[in-house]
Amino acid sequence: METGQSIHINSIRNPELKSYRVMAAGLDAFNDYHALASGAREVRFKLVAGSRAPADAMQDLALRIAGNETSIALPLAADGSFTLPRSAQADSEDADLVTNKKKGNYRWQPSIHSDGVPAGMRRLGDLRLQCQVTVAIAKKEIPFWIRTLVGTLLRTTDWCASEQLKMHTRSDQAIASATLLDGERRIALQVEKEGRSFLSPIGDTRYGDDTLIELLYQPDTAGAPPAAP
Repeated sequence: METGQSIHINSIRNPELKSYRVMAAGLDAFNDYHALASGAREVRFKLVAGSRAPADAMQDLALRIAGNETSIALPLAADGSFTLPRSAQADSEDADLVTNKKKGNYRWQPSIHSDGVPAGMRRLGDLRLQCQVTVAIAKKEIPFWIRTLVGTLLRTTDWCASEQLKMHTRSDQAIASATLLDGERRIALQVEKEGRSFLSPIGDTRYGDDTLIELLYQPDTAGAPPAAP
């Protein structure tokens, strides 16, 4: 099956790729836990250049679903994000999401944003749903013994519900501070990786899904293009 524009990547040796079935587990998690962010229309996935990637890693980047008979182009937005369609054929063929770039310079991340969230804010329920999508994908990739070990350490099969799980949320722009707004209280959250990520209390049931996190960006990067994480 051919859908959309043809993308020629067969000549790339050892390309960056991801199993379609693995990524589809993220779609399942989005549906299963959608109540956490009912205002989110979809889950988008992002290809993010790593810190050691070449400067042109995102330039001319292309992506498609490739199987024995399947070839589906996946248009990439300017920020490297895309939507993943359901495809029974891609699933049955155990197809892959394949780029036209070499392996090892990218990370795959979900991105979920509810409608109506003010600029410079993140909604806690959105981050919880992002966590569920991330964990669903990870559980499909890691060995059974690691899943068992993590579940034992966290004392639950719902990893995102554990206060012990620390999950970073990446920011495209460097942030100066991240503050959780709980009524009249302002709770400073930990900012890491030179302002490129922050830690949010996704497993803390004291805070509802509609709780907002205020992000203040570093003034020298507010108008600059995103840097590699």
